[in-house]
Amino acid sequence: MVDTELYGQIRRCRADGLSQREAARRLRVSRNTVAKYWDGGHIPGAPKSDGRAEARGKTALKEAMRKYCEENEGRQQRKHKINAKTIWRDLHYEYPRSEATYRRHFAELRGERQAKTRLPLSFGIGEAAEADWKMAKARYKGREVELHVLCVNLMYGYTPFKKAYPNEKQCNLIDGLVSAVNFFQGSPARFILDNMTAARKKGYGKHAELTDEFKLFSAHYGVEFVFCTPNEPAEKGGIEVAAKAAGGILTPVMDVESIHEVNDRLLAECAHYINHAGRVGNRRGTVKEMTEEERPFLIPPPAKPYEVGVHGKARVSNQQLFEFDGHLYSAPRPYAGKEIGIIAYAFRVELYYHGRPIWECERPLLEGENRVFPEHYMYDLDIKPRSRENAFPLLEGVMPPELERFRELCRPRDTKCYQLYMLMRLMGEAGREAVLAAVGVANSEGGPTYGRVLEILSPGRGGGEAADGACGDDFRAGERDASCYAALLGDGERGI
Repeated sequence: MVDTELYGQIRRCRADGLSQREAARRLRVSRNTVAKYWDGGHIPGAPKSDGRAEARGKTALKEAMRKYCEENEGRQQRKHKINAKTIWRDLHYEYPRSEATYRRHFAELRGERQAKTRLPLSFGIGEAAEADWKMAKARYKGREVELHVLCVNLMYGYTPFKKAYPNEKQCNLIDGLVSAVNFFQGSPARFILDNMTAARKKGYGKHAELTDEFKLFSAHYGVEFVFCTPNEPAEKGGIEVAAKAAGGILTPVMDVESIHEVNDRLLAECAHYINHAGRVGNRRGTVKEMTEEERPFLIPPPAKPYEVGVHGKARVSNQQLFEFDGHLYSAPRPYAGKEIGIIAYAFRVELYYHGRPIWECERPLLEGENRVFPEHYMYDLDIKPRSRENAFPLLEGVMPPELERFRELCRPRDTKCYQLYMLMRLMGEAGREAVLAAVGVANSEGGPTYGRVLEILSPGRGGGEAADGACGDDFRAGERDASCYAALLGDGERGI
């Protein structure tokens, strides 16, 4: 093998004017070796190119496969595209090869074909934000539910915002965009949306027409809405990546008692990303630096946020119940038998009577979940003691998490509702926060009772005989002296 030193000697012999014969004799190598390197046409150690020509049969088959793909380019389905098996099925009679050979040649053919290119984009400061939905899952009260995460990114600094909703209805989309504007402390001049049906009245892409609610939203915030071209992911590649990140944040599946826990997690992750992420793409600064730079150029939010809710009416029954949107609700006692107005927003439901608000509660998340509140029935629970143990509001109504846990753990089942009733009465006397804190302590001990809650609230006094007798494992009645009733009779001591 010719090394670098020998190659240099051959080249110097030529420069000195020696003949190839003389150089071969002087260097003691063959004349063929000298001739190979004499003119510098070969460099020792340089990689050799594979000059072998492709087999004629392989070239013909690949050309037939390429022609087949070109002829059927527009006859493919979205989920069923031409592959090696399809080509083998139609061409193997004319070009008899195994299916494995077709797969190998098709892989080479795909490598030869020009990949679809994407034009890198650069957005001006305060110019635009992209928005799209992402599906995720959470375990809510022991049941797995699907959540829809709205992802919004400011495109100048790639500032992210994410918020989860039970569905993709218009009121949720608008609430998410309003929340994003509040999070960014302003809005960009333009929102680029994927073709969201909740925002479009008709049309697609540049021909889409906004709904009336979004037209008002656009006017209220002074922004423009544009839609991506259908089936063109390259137009919204940035938000697609952000949506994928949202799925990663909610993996593994979270156990939550409220959708607000999911949103707190998403918001914390967005804040962490802004503060710790570096440069994204071809941007000249970190996310934090460009977010702070862009904030003064955003359009300030209006004085009043824009909200869209589902409006409805219902007549409250004499049981103080009504149905709305497939769920059962309760109303305060004064409105039984009356028609009330309803406005359902993304996360809350408001009740009105003659234009005056009368009640507000969280919107249900699960199918079959009710919004019946025991505090609406305190009057009837006071005057109908025999109905307490079968009272639906106490058995299945909505209570604070501490009382719901108490209802689950309470051992004396025949007095459980009575104890819940007494705890609700106690909240009005001793204070809601203090009672719920005491209930939480009793729950942690595993067998909570109303008497134990009283002991926690008044450690020195204890639960008392009345609490033990009424709320223990069984009702107990003790013998009493007649003098115990003198105070009830008034003038018992005077013999009247």
